[in-house]
Amino acid sequence: MTEIQQQLKELSGAETRKINSIYGSIDKFYATVYLIARNEHQCQNMSVPGAEQRLKTIRAYQGMIRFMLDELSLNGKDILEATASDYLEDFVNFREQDFGLTDEEFIAIIKRIG
Repeated sequence: MTEIQQQLKELSGAETRKINSIYGSIDKFYATVYLIARNEHQCQNMSVPGAEQRLKTIRAYQGMIRFMLDELSLNGKDILEATASDYLEDFVNFREQDFGLTDEEFIAIIKRIG
């Protein structure tokens, strides 16, 4: 478990309830933010048509997540950056994370964010 995962597990009841209402659990919240960071990184390294629009969409979702966290008096910027750092650490060490989150679950969460 990474440092940010541990911090998320220690959130207050009200903060956890709000996150759970959108994401289903703290673990799914972390997985969603991690996968969005992975998609952002992949888009930044793609030179295909539509990559720029996809990046704009990803950043919009990151902004909505950050806003929700900030509304809970959490530092959304730090949480997103720490989770992205976890992803990049895995990337440079050739580690793949399996969060047990199906594509359908991920898409449903994304729809609830927006």
